[in-house]
Order: sequence, then C-alpha cells, then structure tokens
Amino acid sequence: MKTSHTLKSLCITAVILFLCTLVSFVFDDIEIRTENIMLIYLIAVLLIVVETKSFLWGIASSILSILTFNYLFTNPTYSLEIDDFNYIITIVVFLIVSFVTGSLVNKLQQHAQQARRIAKQTNALYEITKAYLTMNGTDTILSYTMHALYTVQQTVCTAYYKGEKGLQRIKEDRKPEIEPDDNMAKWCMEKECSCGQGTAFYEDQPWTYHPMYCNNQLLGVYALYEEERLNEEQQLFIHTLISQMVMAVEREQLYKEQEQSRIEIEKEKLRNNLLRSISHDLRTPLTGIAGSSTLICENYAELDDETIYNLVKSISSDALWLNQLVENLLNMTRIQDGKLLLKQNKEVVDDILCEAVSRCESRKGSHTLKVRLPRDVLLVEMDGRLMIQVLVNLIDNAIKHTPDDSVIDIRCYREQNNAVFEVIDQGDGIDESIQDHLFESFVTTKSECSDSKRGIGLGLTICKSIIEAHHGEIFAYNRKDAAGAVFGFKLRLAEERNDVHE
Repeated sequence: MKTSHTLKSLCITAVILFLCTLVSFVFDDIEIRTENIMLIYLIAVLLIVVETKSFLWGIASSILSILTFNYLFTNPTYSLEIDDFNYIITIVVFLIVSFVTGSLVNKLQQHAQQARRIAKQTNALYEITKAYLTMNGTDTILSYTMHALYTVQQTVCTAYYKGEKGLQRIKEDRKPEIEPDDNMAKWCMEKECSCGQGTAFYEDQPWTYHPMYCNNQLLGVYALYEEERLNEEQQLFIHTLISQMVMAVEREQLYKEQEQSRIEIEKEKLRNNLLRSISHDLRTPLTGIAGSSTLICENYAELDDETIYNLVKSISSDALWLNQLVENLLNMTRIQDGKLLLKQNKEVVDDILCEAVSRCESRKGSHTLKVRLPRDVLLVEMDGRLMIQVLVNLIDNAIKHTPDDSVIDIRCYREQNNAVFEVIDQGDGIDESIQDHLFESFVTTKSECSDSKRGIGLGLTICKSIIEAHHGEIFAYNRKDAAGAVFGFKLRLAEERNDVHE
C-alpha cells in the first residue's frame, strides 16, 4: 500500500516538474527574466504538496526544482556551477519560501482533512442516534453499534451483555483476525475494570475490554480489536458512540419497564372489571334459579303442571346461560395465558351452523332464528367446538340487543376462497362511541334493550381471539338496507368447490 502511494507521488512530482520545465523553456525563449522563471518552479512545489498531500515531497520537489533551474537556466547553463552570487541568494530565498509555503499548504490540508473527518463523524453520529430511536431490543442496538463502528471507522468491535444464560456475546459485523477471549470479558465483567491492550491489566492481549454501564448498573462488556493504534480523535468517536448506545439501551429498558407497568395496570383493571361484572351478572340468574327451585319445593302440591314446567324451563335457561358464562371465562383465561389449543379438523359448515342454532333455541325467547345454508358443501379446517361457541356468542349478542319478536338471520356463503358466516339482527345498530372498541373486553352497548339483559362483555372478545387463532377475520358493521347490525367472520376454505349460492 505504501509502495503504491510512493510511486504515485513520484509520478505526480515528475509530471509537474516536467510541465513546469516546458513552460520555463517557453518563457526563456521569449526572454522573460530568469528570476520570474523561478516563480514557476515555486508554483510547481505548491502543486506537488497539494497533490501528494505530503510536506516531504514538497521538500524533495524544492531541491529538484533548484537543481533543474540551476542546470538549465543559470550561467553557465547545463552545469550546476553558479558564477553570479545573486543567484545564490535567489536560490536560498526560493528554498525558504518553498519550505514555508509548502508547510502552510500542508497544514491547511491537514486541517481540512480533520474538518472533513469531524464532519463525517458528526453526521454519522447524528444518523446513528436517529436510528437508535426506532430500534427495539438490546441485541439489535448492540449489533447495529458494532456495524456502525466498523462502517465509519473500520474498527472491529464485539459486545457481551448479561442475559438469562449469563454473559452472552454478540457476533461481530466483520470476522477479526484474532478471536476475542471470552474469559477476558468475564474478568472485565467481574472486576468492573478495563483490561487488554493499552491498559494496566493483561496488556499483551490483542483486544481491549471495557465495562458498559447503564443507570449505574453493569450492562455488559464491549471489546475493541485495534489493527493499528487508534488516535485520540478515533478514541473519542468510539467513546461517544458507546455513550449513545448506552443511552439507547437505557431508553429500551425504560420503555420495557413502562410497558410492563402498563400491562400490570391493564391486568389489574381487567381483574377488577371481571370481578365486578361477575358479581353483578351471576347474581341475577342464581337468584332466578334459587327463587324458582324454592317455589317448586315449597309449593309443589299447589302448583299446576304448566306453572311447574315454566319454572323448570326458567331454571334450565338460567343454568345454560351460567354454563355459557363459565365457558367464556375459561376460554378468556386460556387466551390470556396463551394456552388456547386448537383441535382442527375438516368440518362441514352446515353442521357447525345447525349445532350453534340448536343450542340457542332454548334462550331465543320470542325471537325468530332464520337459518340460510349454502347450497354446496363447504369444508373448513377448524376447531368445531370453539367455532360453535363463536356462533353461539354472536347469536346471543343479537338476542340480547334486539327487540322482542324480531328476526335474526344466520347465514353462511362462499366468497372466493373463504367461507363467510354472518349474524344479521334488527336492533338499533352499533353505537359509534364503541365502534372501534367493539371486540375489547367488557364493552357493551348502553341501549335500554341491553340494560335489561345479562352479559359481561366477554363474548365478542373471545370470538375475536378464536377467529384470529384460526387466521380468520372478524367484522361488524351497521346495516345499510335496514335497522340493525351485521356480525360475522371469514375462514379459509379447506379445499376448492364450485360457487355457492344461498
């Protein structure tokens, strides 16, 4: 590398001196004073310093320029002898001027290079800091830092951080010639002290190990592999970058703590809402069951068969509702714990739809359930038990939030490669205030119709979780053709069939 640079500088020097000599011959032919010709060589020296970016080549070119000028243009020509003392003074002044100007030009170049390096590093730090703002995860931040360090400064860096399995190493962006010593990193971690090359401990090591702190807590260790000794400017950039990285990790930790706090608050809120809702909504059916059963037990002889039948029917209805509530609560618990397991099989949608409707017959009251099935057989890969529960929840929701004697349409049809299930009611529709939160826990409408009905607002939430577990899509919107709303979902068909018509 150095040899090629030297050859390049030599060629530049030779070319510039040759061109200046040609110009000097032209000036000499038109009888321009010899002292002025020397200024051409002074310009040549400055050009050589600028192009080679080396003061040493400026000195060498100054000497060569004097020798060339003396040999070609001073008497006696084509000789290095000087017969005029004034020329000696001119040559000395030329050397002094060329040395001074060359030195100044070289310093200006160095300052300009330093300014460009600083500007490059400043811009790099800005881009890196901006990138940190969008990063998540300590591993990602550390890996990006090592990549940026090598990209900007060609410094190989690796990092160790305290994980669940102890001190864990982040892979380097560039494979170093010598692998870092994990034992040295552990020593640095345990002693909380720098070690390796350039330190007071284990300075024979090729790597330098430094502890990393975040919020006065030891985060890990970063190690540097220096192929060449780093200058103060490079070291400052590295320490600045590491500081920015630590701040990014600190921000990540604060975000995790805030997120954990938010989750805990949401869990506590959910728990309180659940307990409050359960205590309220269990009381009504249990009171009905207790009252009806007590009435039968105490007045059995006095009651006619029709009255007894109605009381038993009321007990059965309340018991079924309690069973549905318990099933929803159990599934909600499984969903929150991530333990909702799907037992998927190819199911005929007709069977699922009819089973769901039959379970709702006893609780429909004065409502009419109108079922429309697809003409052709549609097969869907699903957990039949859970899908029946989804449909039961949607139908129950329609029963609770629609006037008595209204019609509830339940239908299924094919839409491209999907089976679409819809429950269409004739109620007041979906309130705009809850449109965006309809499938969240404990969300219910505030209509007079719903106030008189039971429900803790878990049914739709569970429906959404089950459908998403099947990689389906759940939806709800107000009808455009009449009053009411449409609740439904889409599931991928298990196999291709002919077009389905209602």
